[in-house]
Amino acid sequence: MGYSAQYLTDSEWSELRTAYQMYGSGHEFWEIYQTLHAVAKKRTGDTCIRVANEMAKVAQKIGVTREALFV
Repeated sequence: MGYSAQYLTDSEWSELRTAYQMYGSGHEFWEIYQTLHAVAKKRTGDTCIRVANEMAKVAQKIGVTREALFV
């Protein structure tokens, strides 16, 4: 499992990182981000807020944002 392991698998983490490298913070990146958010929510059964906070940490880690904002 990748960063935030219970939320993203290694391949999902890689997919998100690659999307950021390819698209920057454009809409294509955010579409992939939201798809992975939905996958993580379904896999974990966690609340949308909890998954959103973990995904914000991931976005910060790959450089999308300097400081993650938490819900």
